[in-house]
Amino acid sequence: MKNYAILGKGFIFSRHVQAIQDTGGKVVCTCDIDPSKEADFVDYREMLSSPLMKNIDAFVICTPNHLHAEHARACLHTKKPVLCEKPLTVNTDFTMLDGVNIVLQLRYHPMFEEICDAVKSSPETHVVLRAYRDENFWKCWKGDERKSGGVVYILGAHLFDLLTYALGNNYMILDAKDSMKNSRGVIGFAGGRRVIYNFEFLPSRDGQTRHLEINGKKYILSLKDNLSFEGLHDKVYEAFINGTAPTISDVIPSLELMDNIKKYKG
Repeated sequence: MKNYAILGKGFIFSRHVQAIQDTGGKVVCTCDIDPSKEADFVDYREMLSSPLMKNIDAFVICTPNHLHAEHARACLHTKKPVLCEKPLTVNTDFTMLDGVNIVLQLRYHPMFEEICDAVKSSPETHVVLRAYRDENFWKCWKGDERKSGGVVYILGAHLFDLLTYALGNNYMILDAKDSMKNSRGVIGFAGGRRVIYNFEFLPSRDGQTRHLEINGKKYILSLKDNLSFEGLHDKVYEAFINGTAPTISDVIPSLELMDNIKKYKG
C-alpha cells in the first residue's frame, strides 16, 4: 500500500499523514465536508466515483465517530483495504463491515501484553481515565453525545478493547452510571474477576491520568492530553500493511460492552 485516500481532516488527520509517510506511503487524496480544510473533495460519494480512485491503494476513515461505519461500508465496496479510526461504530450495527481494519494504537503500547497478563491474574482491576478537553472540543461534533458516543466511547474504546482482549466477552455489568462527561461502574468477568472503571472529562489539565491499578501496581499509559501523542500510529500502519491489524471480529466484544453500558438500567 503506497497511495492513500483519507476521509476526514480533523484533529487526528496529521497523525495519520505522518504515520503513512513513516511507513513509505503518501496521501494522494483527501475528503472533508468543511471547505475551509481545503480537501480534494467535500462529498465522499463524489470522491469514490472519481477517476482518481484507480490510483488509490487504501482508504483511511478519520471522520466523526457516528459516520465511521457509513464511510467504511462505502469504501469497502471498492474492494480495497480500509483502515478506520476507533470506535468503528457507536452502536452494534455491524452489517457489511467485514474486511475493515480498526485503529487501536493501545495494542502496540510497550506495556500492553504485560498489562493484559496482570489483568488475567488479578481478581480486581481499577481503570481510571481523566482527560482535559478544551472549548473547541465541546463546540464540535465530539461534544454531541449522539455523534461521539460520549466519554465511554471517546476515552473508553481503547481500555475496553484491552479488557475484552484479556478477559473475553463473558461478563455481567454490576453497576454503571453513564453520561456525556463521566462514566463509571463495575463489571464482573468470568473467573470471579472484577473491573472498576471511571472515565471523566476534566475542565483543566490538573488531574489528568490514564492508568490501570492492578494488585497495588499502577500502569500509566499516558499523561498527555490524547493517547495519539504517544506516537503509536506507525505501529498501526505497519500492522495494516502486513495484514495483522484488528478486524471487526476483534472489536465486536468491546463495542457490545460499551453499548450495554450505555443501555444499562440497573
